[in-house]
Amino acid sequence: MANNLARVAALVGLSTLVGFPAHAQPNQPGSAKPDAAEFASLERPAAFEISANTGTLKETVQRGQELIWVRKDTPSDRRFQVTNISVGFLRSEAGGQVQMTFSGNISSLGYSTSEEPKLNVIVRTKGGASLHSWNLGFSVKCGDNNQPLTPVTHEVPRDLAANLFTNVGAVEIAEFNEPNSSGVKVQPCS
Repeated sequence: MANNLARVAALVGLSTLVGFPAHAQPNQPGSAKPDAAEFASLERPAAFEISANTGTLKETVQRGQELIWVRKDTPSDRRFQVTNISVGFLRSEAGGQVQMTFSGNISSLGYSTSEEPKLNVIVRTKGGASLHSWNLGFSVKCGDNNQPLTPVTHEVPRDLAANLFTNVGAVEIAEFNEPNSSGVKVQPCS
């Protein structure tokens, strides 16, 4: 009997908690509105030629390429973008290691992301053959306005490093999505 009373008391206590309305904290200025989420996708991939700067450094040629994410159901509505994009390849003096670095500037365009947008960086020969690919992510916050991204680095596997550095001719950057993905979840900033 005492056990049953304890269960009834617990159920009554829980039911009273459920009946109270939740109080949301007011949005901080420049923060995202959590209930207004939508999805965005990359408008189109970007392609870059590679230039040799020194014997140990090669990087992408700047021609104003941009990565622009647009609203999934309204492609004319921009949500965020990456500009001033650079992918560099730095070979160690001994030639056994190659490190790739991705950098750019992010602009939120009035939206933030609740998850990292992911990119697929595909390293190609001058003829277009794929040498290596690398997936990376970055964050988009309210208030980002042409902010430099923290450079993201990747060590090329040793067995590919020498061939990749010698034969790299181009880089293609596209959106990386999981199967059945709706895109990147974005929220308007307040």
